[in-house]
Amino acid sequence: MLAFEKTKLNLKLSNDWFSNSIPYWLSVFDEYRLRSVNVKALEIGCWEGLYSYFILSELPKAQLTCVDTWKGADEHLDGTESSKIVLSKIEQNFDNNLSQFSSRLTKYKGISLSFFSKNNFRCHYDFIYIDGSHHTDDVLLDAIKSFAMLKVGGIMVFDDYFWRHYSRVIDNPAAAINLFLIAKKGQYKIIRFYYQLIILKTIDRYSQ
Repeated sequence: MLAFEKTKLNLKLSNDWFSNSIPYWLSVFDEYRLRSVNVKALEIGCWEGLYSYFILSELPKAQLTCVDTWKGADEHLDGTESSKIVLSKIEQNFDNNLSQFSSRLTKYKGISLSFFSKNNFRCHYDFIYIDGSHHTDDVLLDAIKSFAMLKVGGIMVFDDYFWRHYSRVIDNPAAAINLFLIAKKGQYKIIRFYYQLIILKTIDRYSQ
């Protein structure tokens, strides 16, 4: 963790929404022995690549696919979470921050729905991180599509469970995550729960 904190100082970042999660992620990486295997990882919503950098630096055998528009979500576009100046630089910062990992990184520029439509994988990924659009409609879509792409024994992380931006409670991420958990009951195990929710996929219904 200390090594990463030092490395992070060399990255081009407008904010740090990740450091509080590092102990939880490291404990999951260690518990499920992700450092020593060929991990196929997917990240929905990448911003300036801080999470991406952590995945690729901590998991030396990982191949990561990053999906983002690099235009910002509602909370960025309305000025709540960022400025126009920040938005104008996020993709450039992402590219600069991840340049050393180009051989292990696939960048998909577009909305997640477009990515899922073009990549209909089943049980393909070992690790998936969901932090794209935070509106409940998009979170639910990302959750269901990503879960189908997750291998049995794979790990999926939801960011911002307790995040509140939209005036209607039902429009925020927790509402979508709760619906997903109800719909997929019996197919996963919750392994960490704090500001993020981390699950382990235990069953794929199509293989039963």
